[in-house]
Amino acid sequence: MRPAEPDDIEERFRALVAQFGDDEIRRLTDEADLGERAVRRRDRRPVRAVLLTLFAVVVIAGLVIGARPDVLGRLSSLAGGSGGEQTPEPHFGAAVARPGPTLNPVPGEPDGDTDPETGPDPDAGTGPGATGAAADPFAGSPAAGFAVGGKGIVTPHPKGLGGLSRGQVGEALRRVRRILTAAHLDPATIRGGRPAALIALLHPRQRDYFREHLDKNGPDNTRRWVFSLKPGSAEQATDVVKVDGETTMAKRHSRDGRGGVTITADYLFVYAVNRPGDPAATTRLVTHRTAEFSAYERDGKLTVWLERTARSDAGAGCGFADGFVHPDFGDAPDGVSAVEPSGSPIDPYDRKRNMARAGCFPSAPV
Repeated sequence: MRPAEPDDIEERFRALVAQFGDDEIRRLTDEADLGERAVRRRDRRPVRAVLLTLFAVVVIAGLVIGARPDVLGRLSSLAGGSGGEQTPEPHFGAAVARPGPTLNPVPGEPDGDTDPETGPDPDAGTGPGATGAAADPFAGSPAAGFAVGGKGIVTPHPKGLGGLSRGQVGEALRRVRRILTAAHLDPATIRGGRPAALIALLHPRQRDYFREHLDKNGPDNTRRWVFSLKPGSAEQATDVVKVDGETTMAKRHSRDGRGGVTITADYLFVYAVNRPGDPAATTRLVTHRTAEFSAYERDGKLTVWLERTARSDAGAGCGFADGFVHPDFGDAPDGVSAVEPSGSPIDPYDRKRNMARAGCFPSAPV
């Protein structure tokens, strides 16, 4: 939490004093005076007198809390602590902070709220009436301790940096968070539909590029920018998506002289899917997404630009040019991959060693 400013401390002190009546304040003051006079009679040396006076102040504080135990809770509330009634700020957390463990899918997530201008609500579930599965499909995997949906996408606290104001940096972080949400948690996009939520959030020039290259086979296929199941290959076993990772921010270094900030996202998204109409055939998919964004001011407006992005999928076939995720249920006679995996198995939950990269690698169990 940001340290309180001096003016805030003074206001909170006045609010504390206002909790007591004149008689009570007079009694506490008299007790402090008595303690101070006693100290002076016993020892005139300045250093000891200062120490004993400080001790008297501590005693008074103890008397205050003892006489009015409700004050402690009120002070916590005034300071923004957890003892008050304030609601945690919904969009920002500590830099690289990880949410606490959530052991089971959260039932009854709010309806997904997709705004045509801002995209889906990062804190909503991944679909209407998200209810989770009857049995926890994430149990027994590291994903059991991940956060649910947009609650796992955390961003640094905004501050003025690189010539941008605190408000501009905050807006850039919100935009990045919504882009990640649209790319990986939007129900229509997950099902393989048109990624309208992401399109609405991209810079106009990148929006045109995305549309032009969407579902065009080849390395420039922008379907790779999102998580989309190959239509007809699978359906979600639960609307719950588990998320873990971090967003970091630094001053932008570039030759264009615009300054600004660089925002880097590094996240795991874990899905539970089954064959269409066959709930018994359930598997987990682990997608590792890395992305780098630039945020700077241009022509008096804030620009948020996706510089680069990469995705790797575990629990799915690889080598496909269509950009879709092809789940591997482990029982296909000839396998699912278009390219045969090679090399040492990769731990899909180890973000530091399993950087999203090109190639087809075998995966440890997901």
